[in-house]
Amino acid sequence: MLESITAFDAIAVAVIVISAIMAFARGFLREVATLGSFIAALAAAYYARRFFAEPVRTLVPEGADPVLGDLALVVFAFIIVYVLVAWFGQRLSKNIQGAEGIGMFDHVAGLFFGIARGAIALVFFAVLLNLALDESRIPDFILNSLTYPPLAEMADYVNDNASKVGKDVQAALPSAGKTGQ
Repeated sequence: MLESITAFDAIAVAVIVISAIMAFARGFLREVATLGSFIAALAAAYYARRFFAEPVRTLVPEGADPVLGDLALVVFAFIIVYVLVAWFGQRLSKNIQGAEGIGMFDHVAGLFFGIARGAIALVFFAVLLNLALDESRIPDFILNSLTYPPLAEMADYVNDNASKVGKDVQAALPSAGKTGQ
């Protein structure tokens, strides 16, 4: 069994261990606050572009690429919301972590969160690898590893279901006609 361990296995274990240690050190609440900040900032950037793109495009100098206005709007909205929500989330998590009896539970929950995050990052890597390369072009040290076959199986599951999930999300979102855009 040890002879079938490759460098990719070591990298995969390192990704999970580093993610777990970082999340253990920060605690579950801080990790969730950071994730929530990122999601809120993505939503703010999306809706800022959706509702304010036209007014911002009028501010772009004549002859400049109109994408510059969209880019500035999205980046500005993302950064402002990320900083505000992250600040609020960090304050909240510090107050909760300071409460008696929650500290160790928060760190242990963070450890499990970190393990899950590391595993998801590896699945995401496998998805990108499968999209970018044919199986015949994937290096042997990855193909012959112990960790890649289950990652590839999960990546196939994600690829098979991503379009269905995307269609379901699009169907649930209000159409442009309903929002006045």
